[in-house]
Amino acid sequence: MTTISGGFFDTQCIFVCDQLSLLILDVNPAAVNFFGVPKSEILSKTLHELVEEVTPSVTATIKEKSHSSTFDKVWSITSGKGEKRIIQFSSHVITYLGKPSKLLIAHDLTPLLDTNPDYLISAPVGFQGFPLAEIEWKRSGEIIRWSDKATELFGWEEDELVDDHKLLEEFVYHEDYELVFGSLEQMFKQQQETISIVNRNVTKSGSVVYCEWYNSILYDSNGEVVSIYSLVANVTDRVVAFKESEKSMRSYQDLFDSVTDAIYLLDRDNKIVIANQGITTTYGYRPGEVVGKDQNMLRAPGKFDSESMNKIREQAETERAQKVEVWSKKANGEVFLTEMLVNKGSYFGQNVLIIIERDISDRKFAEEELIRREKFFSELFNTTPMAIALLNTHNEVELVNKGFENLFGYNLEEIRGLEIDRIIVPEAEIQEAVRLTNSPDVEERQLVRMNKNGKLLDVIVYSVPVIIDGVIQAQFGLYVDITDRKRSEETIKKSLREKEVLLAEVHHRVKNNLAVITGLLELQSYTTENTNAQRVLKDSQLRIHSIALVHEKLYQNENLSDIKVQSYIRELVDSLRKSFKTNTVNVNIHFELDDVNLVITQAIPCGLLINEIVTNAYKHAFLDREQGNVWIRFKKDKRSLSLSIKDDGVGINDMNYSKPGPSLGMKLIRTISKQLKAETEIKSGEGTEFIFRFAKEKV
Repeated sequence: MTTISGGFFDTQCIFVCDQLSLLILDVNPAAVNFFGVPKSEILSKTLHELVEEVTPSVTATIKEKSHSSTFDKVWSITSGKGEKRIIQFSSHVITYLGKPSKLLIAHDLTPLLDTNPDYLISAPVGFQGFPLAEIEWKRSGEIIRWSDKATELFGWEEDELVDDHKLLEEFVYHEDYELVFGSLEQMFKQQQETISIVNRNVTKSGSVVYCEWYNSILYDSNGEVVSIYSLVANVTDRVVAFKESEKSMRSYQDLFDSVTDAIYLLDRDNKIVIANQGITTTYGYRPGEVVGKDQNMLRAPGKFDSESMNKIREQAETERAQKVEVWSKKANGEVFLTEMLVNKGSYFGQNVLIIIERDISDRKFAEEELIRREKFFSELFNTTPMAIALLNTHNEVELVNKGFENLFGYNLEEIRGLEIDRIIVPEAEIQEAVRLTNSPDVEERQLVRMNKNGKLLDVIVYSVPVIIDGVIQAQFGLYVDITDRKRSEETIKKSLREKEVLLAEVHHRVKNNLAVITGLLELQSYTTENTNAQRVLKDSQLRIHSIALVHEKLYQNENLSDIKVQSYIRELVDSLRKSFKTNTVNVNIHFELDDVNLVITQAIPCGLLINEIVTNAYKHAFLDREQGNVWIRFKKDKRSLSLSIKDDGVGINDMNYSKPGPSLGMKLIRTISKQLKAETEIKSGEGTEFIFRFAKEKV
């Protein structure tokens, strides 16, 4: 084998290739410089794509001029600049990244074709310019040959090694000793001729480097080891890079497995090449259970077949990416819907489909529910009789419903994009309408709006802002036509006013009639000299007056259905006080009256009770006294009303007011309390107290 010192390859081009296919796995920088292309482009080719076998005549010339018959094949190779060279490869079997490989070193033979006899070289391959350290040694460790590259790599000169038979053992890193010499001993036993070992070595300076040893063993006829020839390459950078790559691969694998979506690769036969942990989350299978299986195992029977996958593959070949929805089946048999994102890609040199699948059952349900709701609200929007207009942020019409068209006479095409307040709002109300439309709150107003014909309509306007993330995105205007209702209200109000006038007149006449009766009783009392008769007539006058006063209050009140208790009781008691002004006893009346309104059916009984009890107090409670006190309390709580009339007089003997007796006053009190449905309590001791508790009637 010849090599040319100072020839084309100052540093030979070196290729690491797959042992069978000669697919290029790695090259040295000299090869990259020679071809003038990125390293990645070289790695995508086989060695046969870069070289071409020369004609037999060229091979013969090379053999003749080299004076050697050891040449096997001769090749031509072309540089990136178009310059053609004649080369021959020396080959060594190695293991590269765990795979059987070949180390091929290109030797430039071009000068042998030159007519200049200085280039005619017949020497065997030497150590000059060879990129690998070459060491030949005996099984005992004695060094036979030591190249300059070995000195450059390890630091020792050849003459330092003559007497040191154990040097090879010394510069093998102590942790790798068993690996190296154990492998060699195994090789010797099995009579293997070649072995490749990557291990750590310690240089003369003490630094540690990774080296790959390509060992060829020569045996004698008895099978004894004659010598070991080793080519040694410093692969520290490669090992470090590999470890970093391995670390990076682990990171990518962790990332690959951390994705919850199912990710897997399909080969040309639609079989799964690799899968991530997301296959477990999505389908319930472990990655190892699906690798090597047809992807149909993930599909729902009857809803997906091989032809469907072939169509997806064909589209993926022509399109950049595609997204399809397919029915799938989990390991437990559950059928569900997935979204499949398909891309074409490459995996260790083979074309694959990259599949990313996601369970979209919940999303699909949500989408269908959203569509259903949108349809529901669309139907509601269009079928509701209420007039509705949807406005944008500029108060321009975006959408109106049938109710709006029916009420105002405008269809959507006529007013789309126009400001609503310039269309249906009378000129005098535009300012208020704009404020209402721009309101950030839901507001309700009774206003006047105008239809297409200029007719004014009474409507209830609801302004409803659509607020998303605190920002008004749109505005709904809702309009309820109350024109007919307003007319009906006016009619009812007019009728009510007429009835109020009539009712007021009734109360006035009843009051007048009661006043006439009171006057008649008073005249009657003048015509009799019977003291008891006069007293009875006087009591009747007071009772009738308490009733008449209620009707007078109702007549004077704007509300004809109830009266204010405070003013009624004060006026009633004041009239009683005037009636007994000739009485020798000075009675002080004390009031504690809550603000309560009573209907006539409760006001009259209360007035009669107060009239009866206060009258009796004036007559009987303060005998032989110059002064007395009466307390009148009218209180309300959440559930009932309470009327209390108390004096500090002599008290009464007839405590059992519920039993029939000769007293007309007690009979009246019993009867009136029943009318009120009141719970009655009488206390007698230092004076007398009547307490009536009853529920308030609603107007």
